[in-house]
Order: sequence, then structure tokens, then C-alpha cells
Amino acid sequence: MGGRPGHLARLHLRWPSLIFLALVMQVAIFTSWLPVPRSLLPFIYVLSNVIALTWLGRNIRVQGIPCVALGAVSNLAAILANGGRMPVDGSLLSRARGAAAEAAIASGQSPSNSVLLNSQTRLLWLTDRFLLAPPFPFPTVFSIGDLLIGLGVAWLIAAGMRPPSRLVATPPNASLAA
Repeated sequence: MGGRPGHLARLHLRWPSLIFLALVMQVAIFTSWLPVPRSLLPFIYVLSNVIALTWLGRNIRVQGIPCVALGAVSNLAAILANGGRMPVDGSLLSRARGAAAEAAIASGQSPSNSVLLNSQTRLLWLTDRFLLAPPFPFPTVFSIGDLLIGLGVAWLIAAGMRPPSRLVATPPNASLAA
């Protein structure tokens, strides 16, 4: 269809520093790169999501971004409803990453935005409840919001790779001639 990766440079995404700030914040809090007190993780995580949503709102007219935004809002709703963390199905997490990953989340020893699902979990249908199982290279458990974000990003990339529109000049009243 004439798409080229080089066409992505034409995408006019506004306020790019916001999305990079949100991503840097998440890398900082969920790796050992910057030690953050565990009590601050939910607050900083929610703040990074709000910053990302601000960026999405500024770019809402770009193809694919509304789908990404819907996924991000879905995830943030589940996170806010569950104390600043995303609930994950422990048995699926164990299947994806092993029992040690489930145990680390359960004991709070993993620098993660996740907590295990339990009887207190709210907005269950928006939580991490779907499995991308091995043999995929990066098995994981994901949410409806994650799926929407992935679809929106794919849509954004596909739309951005399209060639520039070629306007075809049609004389006025051309349909009347003949």
C-alpha cells in the first residue's frame, strides 16, 4: 500500500517531552536505576499515567491515539480502584513468568506496579487477566487496556507509514459533462 517507515517522521505529535517524562518515571520506579521508597511507588506510578494521559489528550486527533487513550484510561481506572497498583491473576503470572515471579509480587519484593488479584479486587474485568503464554519471547499477563494500547500503537504506526495523500483535481461539474 506504499507505506514506508520514513513516513513516520511526518507524524506531528505535540508535547513529546511529556510522554518521555512519563516513561522515564516508570523506568525509574520499576527498576533499580533510582531507588524510590516503596510507599511512594503507587503515587509516582499514578502521576506518570496522568502525565501520559495529558500527552494523549493533546494528540487525540492523531489516528490511533484515541484507541491508546481508551486503553490507558481503562488501565488507570483499574489502578486507581485498587490502591495505585494493577491487579494480576497470580496463576496466569506463574504460567507466564514462573512461580518465583508470582511469589515476588505476593511478598512485595518485586519492583512492580502489580498486586495479586484477591477477593477485594475492584474492576476485575479491567485487570491483568489474559495470558500471552510461552513460547512467545516475552510471555506476560495483560489487560483489556493493554490490548487497546497495543492496537492503537499499531494503528498509529500503520497510519503514519502511509504515503502522503495525492489530491486528484476534479473539474467542477465534471459529472455533468457528457
